[in-house]
Amino acid sequence: MAHFNDYLYPLNEAQVRLHYDGESFCLDGMPDGQEAVNLPEVYRRGLSAIFNLLESMAPCLSCISVTGVWFHQQEQNPFVAYAIWLQQESEGFYLPMSSSASLFRENGIPYFHKPSI
Repeated sequence: MAHFNDYLYPLNEAQVRLHYDGESFCLDGMPDGQEAVNLPEVYRRGLSAIFNLLESMAPCLSCISVTGVWFHQQEQNPFVAYAIWLQQESEGFYLPMSSSASLFRENGIPYFHKPSI
């Protein structure tokens, strides 16, 4: 039964959400005791570039939220992204997967995708 539980609740990863409003970053969803994780500079630069591009295309953009998986105890690429939410005033929307993947790729953020079979 322990193997089954490990499969359902892997201890080395967490689904997290990175928020960026053009000025500050916030990381939500880290397990207890992991709140003080520093976001590596490559992700800060990438999210900033994505936000600036989207801000020029989407009127009244207040922030973006990037959803992904954070791999604990992994030095290289601890975060792999899979979705971008654009928040505008009182409404928001997800970018299409192809657009998100392209933005992640062009800005140095690894993209989580289902392998082709």
